[in-house]
Amino acid sequence: MKFVGVREFKQDAVKFLNQGSEIVIMKRKKPIARLVPVRERTAEMVLLEIGRVLDEAGISEKEALKALDRARQEIYG
Repeated sequence: MKFVGVREFKQDAVKFLNQGSEIVIMKRKKPIARLVPVRERTAEMVLLEIGRVLDEAGISEKEALKALDRARQEIYG
């Protein structure tokens, strides 16, 4: 885990992100954000991929949630 100040992170964001390790961003000696590398095949990654596919297909969030509710009704009654 690496601790960096906001200014330093802004100047070298790409360098820090390419390192692939956890980064804690500090502002006035207090942590304000924590960036962690995305691991493949986590639930979060799958949801992000689904969101991207739906967006590319032109399906709105409202439409996707409506379809999800219909599927739940069919499965759980």
